[in-house]
Amino acid sequence: MPSLTPFLKLMVLALVLPINTASYAQDPVHSDPLEIDRTAPPGLVELTVPSGGHDMVGHLYTANGPGPHATVVMLHGFPGNEKNLDLAQALRRAGFNTLYFHYRGAWGSGGTYSAQHVIEDAHAALAYVRAQGKAGKFRIDPARVSLFGHSLGGFNAIITGADDKDVRCTVAAAPADLVPFVKVATSDVVSGTDAEAPVPGLDGYSFADLVRETKENAATFSLVPRMAAFGGRALMIVSGDKDNVVPLETQTPLAGAAQAAGADPFVHAVLDADHSFSWGRFKFMDTVVPWMQQNCQ
Repeated sequence: MPSLTPFLKLMVLALVLPINTASYAQDPVHSDPLEIDRTAPPGLVELTVPSGGHDMVGHLYTANGPGPHATVVMLHGFPGNEKNLDLAQALRRAGFNTLYFHYRGAWGSGGTYSAQHVIEDAHAALAYVRAQGKAGKFRIDPARVSLFGHSLGGFNAIITGADDKDVRCTVAAAPADLVPFVKVATSDVVSGTDAEAPVPGLDGYSFADLVRETKENAATFSLVPRMAAFGGRALMIVSGDKDNVVPLETQTPLAGAAQAAGADPFVHAVLDADHSFSWGRFKFMDTVVPWMQQNCQ
């Protein structure tokens, strides 16, 4: 009897080996959906989000099925090289719509960049998502909108989530508490040529600008006092124990303040990771996605 071709071998294996369809369907981090709703399939919508009289460029990953779906607003860091779009896609597979956008003055969005504008832009994105949902667009449930932010985006998620009590839940990954962060910036660093140079991707804004703006707005930007607003509300902080950009010791006071305030449900997950969770992306997503499925949908 002639040997089987590679194709026939695969066909035989497919017939003989059992397929664990339940785990495949329930694992959005590692698997695609088993079935697609062809009348309301997953998709991508290119859009602009208005803020302060300007348009911020972005896109919306729409989830499978008619919905309406819970939606996550993704907030990137400074300047936004790590976009966490793998997480956005996994959340979409878990049943969330996910909005990604660039702040004013960042990566082609209109207007000027500043830390204060970043906060205003997050509020504008929440307002946009809710308005689209109320208008019956993009299969958005306006009552189930959450925030995810990384680094400066984590700072932004905490401030915006604290201010907006209608945010379903808040996830802050490697959140940068700017006030203690800039205290370690010496005058030499702030006045140095590199610090004063515009950051690539931002419209003329430098690291020195961030330091100056933070010092001018220390009372507003300080995160520890903000944690009181999360009493009885869903909050997750994810940290890397090898983070040399926003060290773990600057993030643990936020977790302690959240626990003291009675954030509920609350978890502070500490992973074997650097600032961008570079060597543990699946572990990072395996940490965030199930928690958001349980608490944000």
